[in-house]
Amino acid sequence: MASAHQIRDLITQTTSGTVRPRVPREVRDEVCRYAVRRRKAGAAWSLIARETGLDVRKLQRWNTRARRVASVPVLRPVEVLPAPERPDGLALIAPSGVRIEGLAVEQAAQLLRLLA
Repeated sequence: MASAHQIRDLITQTTSGTVRPRVPREVRDEVCRYAVRRRKAGAAWSLIARETGLDVRKLQRWNTRARRVASVPVLRPVEVLPAPERPDGLALIAPSGVRIEGLAVEQAAQLLRLLA
């Protein structure tokens, strides 16, 4: 976990000597992780911007983009299994979630009478 001082140094190291600096993605990601931690702790965007030496709008824009990239759904391989065989007969499912399967009609009727 980087501190505000470390974040500021990292930005300075990667952008020094350039007229319009482009901050590398790794540095932006580290800044966003720092900003998320600070926001969870209750810090305002303006305070986080002062701590890191960045413009508030830039900081918010980076954070929005990072969240958008993080929320992209990831496809994962799945294995489709055949449906299990159903037992012959009826199934009785109680309101409590108890399930009794494989009953004949007479058995189901008798059980319902006993439970009523």
